[in-house]
Amino acid sequence: MRAPTGRGARLPDSRVPGEVRPLVEAVNGALQRLDQGYERRQRFISDAAHELRTPVAILQTRLEGMDLGPLRTRLLVDAARIAGLADLERIDRDGANFASLDLVSLCRDVAADLAPLALSAGCDISFTHGPDQVNARGDASPLERAVTNLVRNAIEHAGGLISIHVERGGIIEVSDEGPGIPESERERIFEPFHRLQPRDHGAGLELHLVSEIVNRHKGHISVVCVPTGGACFRMTLPAA
Repeated sequence: MRAPTGRGARLPDSRVPGEVRPLVEAVNGALQRLDQGYERRQRFISDAAHELRTPVAILQTRLEGMDLGPLRTRLLVDAARIAGLADLERIDRDGANFASLDLVSLCRDVAADLAPLALSAGCDISFTHGPDQVNARGDASPLERAVTNLVRNAIEHAGGLISIHVERGGIIEVSDEGPGIPESERERIFEPFHRLQPRDHGAGLELHLVSEIVNRHKGHISVVCVPTGGACFRMTLPAA
């Protein structure tokens, strides 16, 4: 008798001894209840995310109309964090929206979208690339969220010049001129709720969300050393 190999699978109940059949039926009943619970969870997350998107978009529009200053920047970062949480439901759709996409175009759009936020925070954003086009297979919205989270993390914690670079091989690098990340912390920073400093803003989910998105794309993310100091996050995604 084969064990279930994925969600929705059931143990075969044909040609099993009579004394084993009650056990098989009990296991299949438990698997069905797990499936139903999973589906209810997915519907709740999807509905909650849908309800969040409209008020968050309205809030961001109103904040963008405020006068420039530290409070406006802080509120925009917080609103963006809420918008990122609304995208969590997209991560669970393994491969459902995967398609061939151009990482150069994707990162160029992120740099353009975040340039006003960086400027108001006293930062500059630089965007460079190797080839004119670097193709990968994935879901554009979560990948945009991953790059956005890395850039916003740099705006909030590092400042100065923030660089986005796309290279062949599905590589995206986001680097900054901040104090960098100690080698002992370079694995732990992707854990949920982990923060380098106890007094840091946020719940410590931004980098964990990035890691989850990259993992769902069968990719890899790490913190690499750069000669000029600062932090450099390198995402490597499978080619299209």
